[in-house]
Amino acid sequence: MNVHRSTISKYETGQIVPTYRVLLKFADIYQVDRAFLIDQLDESHGTQHKTRSNSYVLKEGTIDPEMDMIKQLLHSYPELKKSLLELYNFDEKTKAQTVRVVQFLIQGMKKG
Repeated sequence: MNVHRSTISKYETGQIVPTYRVLLKFADIYQVDRAFLIDQLDESHGTQHKTRSNSYVLKEGTIDPEMDMIKQLLHSYPELKKSLLELYNFDEKTKAQTVRVVQFLIQGMKKG
């Protein structure tokens, strides 16, 4: 796997969280169902995964790291996910207007 012993030790002690891809490799090596392994890790680590950026909670690996960040944001803020799902059902004009409003709000918050 090309993973240093100290890295494995840190996984075991909970100092760092393995990435999704690393978990997939472990599942293949130990011939364990991938979903089972990830679910077991989620349960055993309780709420630790909520504060880690490379969390195994991201069950879908993507090539785009920004999509991973968006998935983490949606996981951390379920009300945002609910709002976006509601937005999905609006007509295209309303969706575009909502995007502009959100962009405006974010730009205003950046200026502080």
